[in-house]
Amino acid sequence: MAKTTSTGTRLYVVAADPATFDEAGYAALSYTEVGEVIDLPEYGPNVQVVESNPLATGITEKFKGFINYGSQSMGLEFDSADAGQQILAAGVEGATKNQQHAVKVLFQDGSVDYYSCRIFSYTKAPGSANSMVGSTVQVEINTPIVRVAAP
Repeated sequence: MAKTTSTGTRLYVVAADPATFDEAGYAALSYTEVGEVIDLPEYGPNVQVVESNPLATGITEKFKGFINYGSQSMGLEFDSADAGQQILAAGVEGATKNQQHAVKVLFQDGSVDYYSCRIFSYTKAPGSANSMVGSTVQVEINTPIVRVAAP
């Protein structure tokens, strides 16, 4: 993969899980683009360290434990009329508050990341003088990240 900037990255969401948690399953869903995205923080697998401390050796051995696929605090410019932001808001305390949501991140080079998550917050930040009204969406990722290379 070549280097690329974040410019042109787009975020899509749907209040549903795919039939299968693979490229075909995710690609079959009908996503809605989330408008006014200004920040998509890092995400991906983080494996917990499990330690074994046998007295006989006095050496700590490390093993892999549970995998956490991460969370994101996505930064948005608040837009109550944006259909994608409405889906995110409904995922907190609306009709789909207990529903897992599928997410598609489309990068400038055409590569895609898919994952499923639950939405835990959708806040509004009025800000200060000379700033846009913002929003932060907190998502907790519950599935492996499906990475699809650029065509």
